[in-house]
Amino acid sequence: NNKILLPFVFLYQLFILLKYIRKSNGILIQFAGYQSYIPTLLANKFKKKCIIILGGTDTVSFPSIKYGNFNKKFLGFVTRKSIENADLLLPVSQTLIEYDYTYQNDDFKKQGYLFHAPNTKTKVETIYNGYKPDNWFISETKEEKSFVTIAADLGSRFGLKLKGIDLILKIAEKFKDCKFYIIGGNKLEIKTPSNVILIKNIPHDKLPEFIADKQFYLQLSISEGFPNALCEGMLSGCVPIVSNTGAMPFIIGDTGYILKEKNISYLEKIIEDSISNYTLEKGTEARERIISKFHFNKREKKLIKIISENL
Repeated sequence: NNKILLPFVFLYQLFILLKYIRKSNGILIQFAGYQSYIPTLLANKFKKKCIIILGGTDTVSFPSIKYGNFNKKFLGFVTRKSIENADLLLPVSQTLIEYDYTYQNDDFKKQGYLFHAPNTKTKVETIYNGYKPDNWFISETKEEKSFVTIAADLGSRFGLKLKGIDLILKIAEKFKDCKFYIIGGNKLEIKTPSNVILIKNIPHDKLPEFIADKQFYLQLSISEGFPNALCEGMLSGCVPIVSNTGAMPFIIGDTGYILKEKNISYLEKIIEDSISNYTLEKGTEARERIISKFHFNKREKKLIKIISENL
């Protein structure tokens, strides 16, 4: 967090890597960024294989909210070099490679690492995130007209718009008979409608009980990779309402609603439709999609196989 300390962190990381890299089969890195730069350089020097798992922020740039690795000069440089120097990239979604971005008009019309690092020749294979369904359950007594979203970093300069909280606050004014729960919302220092309930972060093992009795899960982000919270909400039987960004349209399939453009009128129509057509069965369909498409066991098997073949 304190960038003044970055050179010292690099030196400490270099010391640790030099200590262990010779007796290692290779290097596996979660997210490209500051932490991946030196490992990829040393992997090449010591002829070790290097794999980077790409998660989202390491493949995008959104100048309108000053978000994404490629929005910053030096962070973008080390991210680009890391991606170019790695032996294998494992993005959690195809949209992290490259895709047309149409949700709002304030930023680039394309996103993904190939758009921001076009000289990349690194081998790539997509492996979706995976989830354990037994950790989540559906309550048969759902709170009527209840919406929930989980949002981290709401105290940051980009948090409010990044996670679509600005839209939620606006739409709450139009649906006074609904309740909108924002987990992590206690960090917001702005006035909110009375039907918006701001909650501090809930420990992960306590989340299933809280989310299980909500009808809808909102994820109206400007940018997303493959959001865990959305998938966990669907496992809890929440009907998903998502923005047309990242992997989210693919994740929900035909089990929920997609906000094609960042437009409050479009969102109002979606909220009306979702309330009018809600059934518990729709939430069950959302849960079944996550289980069938994105089970933890699928990711586990693919990761183990590809790591054993490449490291």
